[in-house]
Amino acid sequence: MRTRTIATSAAAVATVALVALFAAGPARGAFRQAASPARNGHVQTFWPGGVLKSDATYVRDAYEGDYRSYYQSGARYELRHYVNGREQGFQQSWSEDGTPYLNYEVRNGRRFGLVNATPCNIVGDVNAPVAQGRARPLTGAAVRPAAVAASALPFYADASFTPHWTAVPHRIAPFSLTTQTGGRISDATLAGRPYVASFIYTQCAAVCPILVRQLARVQAAVGDVHIVSFSVTPDTDTPAVLAAFGRERGIDPRAWSLVTGDKRTIYGLARTSYFADDSRVDASPDETAFLHTEKLLLVDGAGHLRGIYNGTQPHAVDQLIDDLTALSSAAPSGL
Repeated sequence: MRTRTIATSAAAVATVALVALFAAGPARGAFRQAASPARNGHVQTFWPGGVLKSDATYVRDAYEGDYRSYYQSGARYELRHYVNGREQGFQQSWSEDGTPYLNYEVRNGRRFGLVNATPCNIVGDVNAPVAQGRARPLTGAAVRPAAVAASALPFYADASFTPHWTAVPHRIAPFSLTTQTGGRISDATLAGRPYVASFIYTQCAAVCPILVRQLARVQAAVGDVHIVSFSVTPDTDTPAVLAAFGRERGIDPRAWSLVTGDKRTIYGLARTSYFADDSRVDASPDETAFLHTEKLLLVDGAGHLRGIYNGTQPHAVDQLIDDLTALSSAAPSGL
């Protein structure tokens, strides 16, 4: 890999420093290695063959402005934005075929949008108990940003999950389905207060048990909140099957709806209203092709999407708890 520095040559500076060190002799009898010089200026690296690999600007060894990187084919890989070495503004990356892989905006140290780079990647032990309350910080992890007001939460209008900072036309489409009690649930019955949506199935042995336990933690932390878990295998997850599933897990049907019904309706909602499907995993054109996702979606009382979270990551669920609390404390519309 070749590196081109469009500034003072780092190698030249290092050589001069090392020569000067030997000329002066070791200080107080001890040899001290010269520190590597800080990177400054515009730096490019290249793949073998001369294709541009990365293009960045440094100020005292920290990224400043745009950082761009590319696959060996020349296709774009990343476009990042930095201020004083910290992410700020939109951050994006793509697979080599051009599919967006990350698409989020950083505001005041917090990421909003499509953050998860590994869809359906389980974090933690599937069988480990989930403690109530806050997740313990990871060693060396950054402190989570403080909770924000409902008005500071973005709106999402499409599957790219690009944050919008004013209300968008997109809302959850009208629907009417069946819960574990045999009763009806619809967009109309959910209107007026925020809720959390997820997509599970009763025979799932990997991601779903984690989602269910994390959602139980959300309910315990927030209290008066409604959770809606749509079955992605509604043909086998009948109301009776869902009711038994709920009883075994202590799910209160008054606050947590396990939903079944027409498969085409559920999958249509998942893919075009909640944007829960992940084309990075399976871009099948079949609208009833099996859907599986770790996403938790926060919906306000007016039917707008206001948050997306990886339900297998406890710290993402902590953020969901904060955001849901903010929406629940706001006006009935959630705005």
